[in-house]
Amino acid sequence: MLDAPLPVAGNGTISSSVTDPAQEGSTENHERPVDTPPQGRAQGGPTGLVGRTLRPRPGGSDRVGLDTEPVQKVLTLEDIRVGNVDGRGNRITLIYVAQVEEYVIYQAGEVMVQCADDPGKAQVQRKSILPISALRAEVNALAEGSQCRNISDRQLAYGLQLALDGDLDGAKATIVAAKTAILAKRAASGRFQYLKWSFATAALLTVLLFLASRLYPFAAASSDLWLAAKAGLIGAVFSIALGIRGRTVALDTERLDNITDGALRLLIGIIAAGVLLLLFASGMAPSLKIGDAEFKPTAVTWQMVLVIGFVAGFLERLVPDLLDKRYPQGNGTTAPRS
Repeated sequence: MLDAPLPVAGNGTISSSVTDPAQEGSTENHERPVDTPPQGRAQGGPTGLVGRTLRPRPGGSDRVGLDTEPVQKVLTLEDIRVGNVDGRGNRITLIYVAQVEEYVIYQAGEVMVQCADDPGKAQVQRKSILPISALRAEVNALAEGSQCRNISDRQLAYGLQLALDGDLDGAKATIVAAKTAILAKRAASGRFQYLKWSFATAALLTVLLFLASRLYPFAAASSDLWLAAKAGLIGAVFSIALGIRGRTVALDTERLDNITDGALRLLIGIIAAGVLLLLFASGMAPSLKIGDAEFKPTAVTWQMVLVIGFVAGFLERLVPDLLDKRYPQGNGTTAPRS
């Protein structure tokens, strides 16, 4: 029940602005009473509130407030036009396919479908594209931020059109082809990303190794671990450059994985070079056979240190395989009983 007070004139009678609806809001022949409510307030009832919803105000009060929350408009095919906003609030930038009274395939951040205005027909259309929803989501995820997004979106739109027209097999083949193409692009970008960060890491490690060799130099060439580490780093970089086309790397969407993989490969080359030099200098590895060539260093010179370091860095599995052959019990296996 409304508790707005009725305007009372100075003589104690009810104001004629309430008793005479024809004079509501008119002040031509009557002065506004002092205690008249502000304009827009409910006067004696819900007059002037036609078409608006009344609801109780918060805080337990029984006063009636106006519910002015906008009602979302149901989109139709006619609403899907370039420049308009779709149901998700995204701006429509391109129309791929528009079948009169059937469906519209458009671009609004990603490829979307507006089904028919008829509810029954729209339900059938949604069921027709349901089997390709997983592939569609994968393509959208892979295409995010890609330079070939425009091509993949057009292939996806064509696949949706085939599905809506009843050619489900053709739709799946089209979207699979789009996924394969974008995976190849992402893999190529991933290899470039891997090389870029590997070379940047190698440059940083080279500077650090030169600083370490200046601060903590080794007198004898046979124990110059810094020289071996530099050679191992160069060998690892050379190995990465030669094997990048056949190397399995993460997509460019996984930048952290590519950075970590490249940095670990370089660190393995540095550590392996130092370990192999120590094995030779200590006599624990009196010879080293690589293919048909066999190395038996009698006196380790700086040239030999460079060769040992480069080979250890280039051949990623050389030192681990050498240690496994000589000390098999060190890799977690049990030594045979005598």
